[in-house]
Amino acid sequence: MVARDYSKFQSPLPHPGEHLREDFLTDYGLTAGSLAKAMGLRDRTRIERLVREAQPITPDTALRLAKVFGTTADFWMNLQAQHDLSAAAIKSRRALRAIKPLEAA
Repeated sequence: MVARDYSKFQSPLPHPGEHLREDFLTDYGLTAGSLAKAMGLRDRTRIERLVREAQPITPDTALRLAKVFGTTADFWMNLQAQHDLSAAAIKSRRALRAIKPLEAA
C-alpha cells in the first residue's frame, strides 16, 4: 500500500458531501428530504448540511448511508478522513516540514 503524501496537495480532497450530491443524489433521483426519509431521519437538515459541505460525515450518518446505498460505512468514513487529512496537511504544511522523523534506538 502506497501512503499518500497529503502535504503536496494544492487543495483538499473532495468533501463526502460532494460525492453524495454529485454521485448519489443525482444517480438515484433523490432530494435531501427523500434521502433523509429513506435513512429514517426525522428531518432533512443533516443531509442538506452534508451536501452543502457544512457538516462532516458522522459514524451514524455513514451507517445509514451505507444501508441505503448498499455501500459500507467504511467507504463514507474514509472519504471524510481523506478530506480532513488533506485539509489539515495543507493548513499545517510549513509546521509539518519542520518536523524531522525520529529513528529507533
